[in-house]
Amino acid sequence: MTTIRDIFQEHGPDYLKKYGDRMPEIHKKIINAISQCRAGECGVAVYVCDQCNEVHHFPLSCGNRHCPTCQHLKTIQWNERMKNNKLPTHNFLATFTVPENIRNFIRSHQKDAYDALFKSSSDAIKKLVSDSKRIGGNMPGFFGVLHTWGRQIQYHPHIHYVLAFKNVKKIYVFLVLFYQS
Repeated sequence: MTTIRDIFQEHGPDYLKKYGDRMPEIHKKIINAISQCRAGECGVAVYVCDQCNEVHHFPLSCGNRHCPTCQHLKTIQWNERMKNNKLPTHNFLATFTVPENIRNFIRSHQKDAYDALFKSSSDAIKKLVSDSKRIGGNMPGFFGVLHTWGRQIQYHPHIHYVLAFKNVKKIYVFLVLFYQS
């Protein structure tokens, strides 16, 4: 199975050559850390078997909070805790994304672009909910999470919103009709 470490080791140097001058320094550090994870560059733990006296070497993990290898157990534990934290109301998922032709611009201006994406998408939710011709209701509770990559590991900035509504069907029907027009 190909891991993100394998991808970073194979394609990271070319990627950094192409985009390195436009990338935040922290992204370069993350790529470097994950590339070295459990490859020996982070150090090696040495254990001696009490029964056979055989020496075992285990490459150490990078420990980076973005590394899926290092954070796997924490992810499982977080998912288990979250299963018990369901919203006490109906909720709806809405996703806001940007056209492919402006993604390079966004990548080069991440802070301002992500701020604008959050502001415009949350303003759109507020406007649609308060408009009596559309949904018409009180301000819902909602929160958004920014994702910057798609499932095929391509740069694809988008925000997933969880919206708490009493009448989930009404907003769903409206968004489907709005999207189709």
